[in-house]
Amino acid sequence: MQSEKLKFLRRVFGNTKLQNNGVELNVRCPKCTPPTRTDKLKMNIRLDKDLYHCWVCDLKGRNLGRLIKMYDSSAVKEYYDKFSNFRFEPIEVSEEPVELPSDFRLVMENLWDPEAGQNRQYCNSRGITDRLLWRYRIGYSGDFKFRRRAIMPSFDREGLLNYWTARSIDSSNDFKYMNAKARKKEIIFNDIDIDWESDYLFIVEGPLDLVKCYYLNSTSILGSRISVDTLLFQEIIRNGMDVILSFDPDAWKKQATSADLLCSYGANVYFANTNEGDIGDLNPKDVVKLYDSKVLYNNQFGLLKTMIERL
Repeated sequence: MQSEKLKFLRRVFGNTKLQNNGVELNVRCPKCTPPTRTDKLKMNIRLDKDLYHCWVCDLKGRNLGRLIKMYDSSAVKEYYDKFSNFRFEPIEVSEEPVELPSDFRLVMENLWDPEAGQNRQYCNSRGITDRLLWRYRIGYSGDFKFRRRAIMPSFDREGLLNYWTARSIDSSNDFKYMNAKARKKEIIFNDIDIDWESDYLFIVEGPLDLVKCYYLNSTSILGSRISVDTLLFQEIIRNGMDVILSFDPDAWKKQATSADLLCSYGANVYFANTNEGDIGDLNPKDVVKLYDSKVLYNNQFGLLKTMIERL
């Protein structure tokens, strides 16, 4: 296995130098060394632990897939399938289909209908513009169970419906949300819109928060913690992505716990939280500003999380 792994890494990184101990491999650093300088091998890789560290620019990490992605993104899947120290339990996908109401219609295609107009008015009042209504395929239904609800569907990367959430447009309704009966662990909300080739993924809690992340590569965790046995977590690690978490202010402990887990698998994690209010209260350009001011998660946050848990 070690010889096969070495052969694979030499194919990815090109010119390499194996140290006499047989476990340290030197390659060109993709961050500080131009591709033409194939003789400058300042990046050190530990073959037994999948650690990497550049002695010049200090680029380092615990997930070799992230480094491989900087060289050749097409080789990342092969690395995780064959050589990674990280092993994930396969996720059994339910065969029971998720279905929208039979008369589901897009709000913006049916503005002649008074109920569509009322949905539009509610969404606009929440800062969900007509453009965002189109972009996130928000619709409605005349079915009694779904009446006066804004329905936001989710599709997997093949374009198949995998989830939906329906939000009441009436403030007097105590049952604000209805959700599809589906196992959230096997769902990546609106996977169809995610660029897995990107260096980062911006993650919020709920779908109506996600609507405000129009300009970012983003998804929603549907209000549950990120855990090892979720498809979202596994795809983040397999694709070597940085993660920016922006949960609601009352979910600080949940956010810190998710950050600890992601960090333990070698991901760079950042926080991008509002000082007050929720992501859903912002407009898309303000969310971009929040992303630009993100803060790298570190032990200081972990210490704060411990203090909070003791309260």
